[in-house]
Amino acid sequence: MRTEVTPDAQDGLLAKKTTRRNAIKLASIAGAGVAAASLGAKAGLAAPSARSGIAALRAQDSGEQLYYDPDIHENPTSFDFNYNLYAGAPVSSVTGLLNFDENMVAVGDWAERWEANEDFSVYTFYIRPDNTGWSDGAPVTAHDFAWSFARQLDPATGAAYAGFLFDIKNAEAFNTSATTDADGTPLAAPLTRDDLGINAIDDWTLELTMQGSRGYFPQVVAYVAAVPARQDLVEALGDAWAIGGDNPVVTCSAFMVDSWEQGVRIELVPNPGYWDAENISITRAIYPIHPAANSLLMFEEGEGDESLDWTRLSSADYERFSSDPELSSLIQPFVYPGVWMLLPQVTIAPFDDIRVRTALSHAIDRSRLEQITLGLLSPAACLIPPGVFGYLDDPALAEIQKFDPALAMEALVGTPYEGGQNWPEMTMYMRSNEEQYNADIMANDIVAQIQENLGWQIQIQIIPTNNWTAQLTQLEWPLVMIRWWYDYPDPNNGYGDMFYSRKNSGRRQAWSNTEFDDLVIAGKEEGDNAKRLEIYHQAETIMQEDRGYIPLVYRTDMNVFKPWVKGLKTNEGGFLVPNTNIYRSLEKDIYIEGRE
Repeated sequence: MRTEVTPDAQDGLLAKKTTRRNAIKLASIAGAGVAAASLGAKAGLAAPSARSGIAALRAQDSGEQLYYDPDIHENPTSFDFNYNLYAGAPVSSVTGLLNFDENMVAVGDWAERWEANEDFSVYTFYIRPDNTGWSDGAPVTAHDFAWSFARQLDPATGAAYAGFLFDIKNAEAFNTSATTDADGTPLAAPLTRDDLGINAIDDWTLELTMQGSRGYFPQVVAYVAAVPARQDLVEALGDAWAIGGDNPVVTCSAFMVDSWEQGVRIELVPNPGYWDAENISITRAIYPIHPAANSLLMFEEGEGDESLDWTRLSSADYERFSSDPELSSLIQPFVYPGVWMLLPQVTIAPFDDIRVRTALSHAIDRSRLEQITLGLLSPAACLIPPGVFGYLDDPALAEIQKFDPALAMEALVGTPYEGGQNWPEMTMYMRSNEEQYNADIMANDIVAQIQENLGWQIQIQIIPTNNWTAQLTQLEWPLVMIRWWYDYPDPNNGYGDMFYSRKNSGRRQAWSNTEFDDLVIAGKEEGDNAKRLEIYHQAETIMQEDRGYIPLVYRTDMNVFKPWVKGLKTNEGGFLVPNTNIYRSLEKDIYIEGRE
């Protein structure tokens, strides 16, 4: 039986002046609402537009609605997110079947409605018919998604994030060139695209068959990794279809590419063929390509195309802003769904010895990281951050890798490094342009703590963002400081997409554990929220006890917006929501009023 419902979206208010710890508590409560709204709904509809009829009221005096965004720090490699999730282009230029609202609930985008069968093993998405949604006027169809999902999964494509779609029937076996099916039965012949559980029934109807029960799957297709590419352009132009130059970039979102000055700026304008185009107020979104370290200067003193309309504060800047009566009025806290961790590579000495990994895990005081960043980071004890369903507030987990220098040295007894001696040269790798997240402050303190508590001197190597993922997934770095901003609000995005080891693509750690992998599959298939939490609690415990990763801190942002940025969404925790990995509709939702 099929029943259509509209996903719940609750509103809430919070006093502007709030403590960081209260913010985390409120975010955790909001996360429970996400689970109720997103898991186990048999069907869904596009959320009704709250903006309808008011776009005409939002014009600036000049008639233009210019908006300057802070989030492009390196020249993008392309606009082909279907092939390369880390292409680096503005995410507002792409969208797919579904999208996320400000409460991290999946709502319709190019799919105006969708439904699942009784056990959530088959989903049907109904595309808005007779549209002209691609920026060159071509229609967005079910065939676009069917071809794009198969392209991403095809091992010949080499897409770095193909594992994201492994919930689809035969996807994992196809992508990994498996010789047996999921039950271990030998395959008569290698799987092809035709064997995938992907079926464009007609131009406007897409049917996706899962590998099993998958109650959370709408959240997967709401993420940017599930946006389509254009088959005809890819086949005619190859990689050149989405890199600009002589070939205009073709997208199917609310905004389309108007210009791309390589290494300087990208400008987007509204796409007239987008299904909700009449309710978009911004007439031009401008993305200066700039180092992250310059963001605040551009926010405070920049002019024209070198200005920004919002940014995040580092801890030092937060201290300055919060002590100034005028500047402090601009600050808006936000608990970002993200976590920082260390990955000691279990296949590279000396981290192939669990005693060394254990010593490292006890040598780092997370509360010290909180203190030196003025509370913009908070100690983490599990992979799931506050505000995301699956956050485990369990003191027993915090004990496994707690800060204890005595335990750290005790773990080294019997190793070549007993007493903090004979350490090899070591480098910790981290991503560039992360100063706005206090990554530089944190990294320097982490290596200082390791020196203090283990006698081990570690160097820091910063890797450019555009090269980061390709090098990381080669699994050749012995120690990595990494962050995971959640892509969709479900535990599978952490345990499955990041640490599940039975896949060829997207792995960030060589650590592998059969029981853990089995639990990841069980968590995908379980439809009961309470039972899923217990499954992921077991998975978390296994991963921590084996030091497959070392949790560090969760992220809390202090955002500042120019006063003329209006229409920002408030989530059910009471926070103004900037663009995130999950919600990426800021440009579509805001308007500009009273720009100086």
